[in-house]
Amino acid sequence: MLELTKDLIRGLPKNGPTDPILYYRRPVVGWLFRERINLGLRMLASRQFDSMLEVGYGAGAVLLTLAPAVRALHGIDLDAEAAPVLARLAAQGYEGRLSKGSVCELPFEAGAFDLVVSFSVFEHLHDYRRGLSEVARVLKPGGLFLLGMPAVNRMMEAGFRAIGFKGVEDHHVTTPASAARAFAAAGFRISSTNNLELPVPKLTLYYNWLLERS
Repeated sequence: MLELTKDLIRGLPKNGPTDPILYYRRPVVGWLFRERINLGLRMLASRQFDSMLEVGYGAGAVLLTLAPAVRALHGIDLDAEAAPVLARLAAQGYEGRLSKGSVCELPFEAGAFDLVVSFSVFEHLHDYRRGLSEVARVLKPGGLFLLGMPAVNRMMEAGFRAIGFKGVEDHHVTTPASAARAFAAAGFRISSTNNLELPVPKLTLYYNWLLERS
């Protein structure tokens, strides 16, 4: 089972101004940051993939976690630097191809991947419909899109401020519900979901969908 662990990310440096990797190592908060991703990864089970793209690779934590299950690793990010991530992958015996760019204008051919993964990117997009359409374009028919987004509401804004993230209300502009309403039009169907929830009171903190391209 693929799992993002504290050992896996030990020593990973912050990579770009928006990279949250430092939060992954905090007590309690770090578990929440890691578990939101692990809940998504569990939907992939033991599948193997020929080629994958991570949108918003940051410090490379998800790429490192998925590397054993993927033959060709690709990543794209607006402000992360490729060199430290490629070096960490190489130290673990893996190669990757990383580039700078936006999910709204992906520099890849149609049908290039059988898996696309993106955690905590789409809540930042005003043009999330364009982003979904671009992901669908670069996926093979039947390919999978693992998409994760935090809840966007006042409670979450207060929570992010409490851990030191300022101005979240300006950064998180698209809700999970808005994105979900656009799935079908972009060419996706929901295969499964696995969300991070608080049992008492029952609150969803993070939404994960495994989407299949039609």
